[in-house]
Amino acid sequence: MTQPLLSLVVLGFRNFDVTTRACLESLVAWLDDPDVEVLVVDNGSPDDSALKTAQWCAEHPQTRCLLSESNRGFAGGMNWGAAQARGQWLLLVNNDTVFPVSTLDALMQVIHEVPSDVAMLGPITNAAGNGQRLWKPGADHSQWLEIGQWLNEHPTHQLMPTYRCDFFCIAVRRDVWDQLGGLDQAFGMGYYEDFDFSLRVNAAGYRQMITEDVFILHLGSATFQGSASARALIKRNKKLLKMKHPDARFEHTRIGNLVVLQSYKALEQIGLWSSALAVRRELRLGALTGDAPRSFLKRWLWKKKVARSL
Repeated sequence: MTQPLLSLVVLGFRNFDVTTRACLESLVAWLDDPDVEVLVVDNGSPDDSALKTAQWCAEHPQTRCLLSESNRGFAGGMNWGAAQARGQWLLLVNNDTVFPVSTLDALMQVIHEVPSDVAMLGPITNAAGNGQRLWKPGADHSQWLEIGQWLNEHPTHQLMPTYRCDFFCIAVRRDVWDQLGGLDQAFGMGYYEDFDFSLRVNAAGYRQMITEDVFILHLGSATFQGSASARALIKRNKKLLKMKHPDARFEHTRIGNLVVLQSYKALEQIGLWSSALAVRRELRLGALTGDAPRSFLKRWLWKKKVARSL
C-alpha cells in the first residue's frame, strides 16, 4: 500500500454533534485523495459520541475509526492515533476546527515546497495564542470560511518565524515526531504539551514555521472552556513546563504577531511583496489592534512600539 503524504488524526471527546461532526464534514472533499489518510479518534467519551463517531466512519469507509475505552488526555489520544498512522507528515487535528475549501490542497503544496530543516508547520487561523492569529472585527463563522478559502487559494509561498506553535491543528514530520517520542503524556488531559513539544523541536535543531498559505477555522477550546478543572490543569501544567524548560518565554499573542509583521516589512524592502501578503497584513494588523493592552498607559506604550517596528 502506497504511503500517504499526510495523515490526519482527528481527536474528539464528547459532544460529537456540536464539534466533531462539523470538523469531519469539512474534510469529506479529501477522503478519496490517495495522499490523505484520515483517522478519527474518540477519546473515551462518556456520552454517545463514540457510537456517533463509529456511525459516521461507517458511512465514510475511507476513514479509520479508533475508539478508546478511556480518556487518554490530549497527548495520549494524539499519540495513540499517530502510532497507527502511515503518513510522511502527521496533521494533529483538534475537533473544534473546520477546514475551509482548499485547505488540505494548500497544505500539501506547502509540504512539497518546505525546506528540509522545517519539521513543523502551524497554519494561520482566527483564534490562537501566538503569531498564527489573524483577526477581522465582526467576522462571523461563514465569513471566516470565505476568508479562509481566499487565503488558501491565493498563496504567498512564505513561511514565518514562530517561537512556538499552537496545536489546535499542527503538521509535524513523522520522522521528527518519532525521534522526539510524540507528546509528553505527563501533561495529562491537556494544556502546554504543545508548548513543550515546540521547545523540544527547537532543541533538536529543527525549525518550526507558520505557513501563511493554510487557513483553518478554530472555534476555540470547545471541550474544556471555562471550567474550574481547566483552570487548575492550566496552573499545574504551566508549572510542569517551567520545570522542564526553565528558560521558556511566555509571550503574549501580540508579540508573535508583531514578529510576523516585521518579517512582512523585510519582504517588502527586498521586493518580495504581493497583494496576497497585503491582505494578510490587514488581518494581522486587526489582530494586533484587538490584542492591545487594556490599560491606557500600556496601550499607549504598545502603540509606540508598533509604530517604531512597522
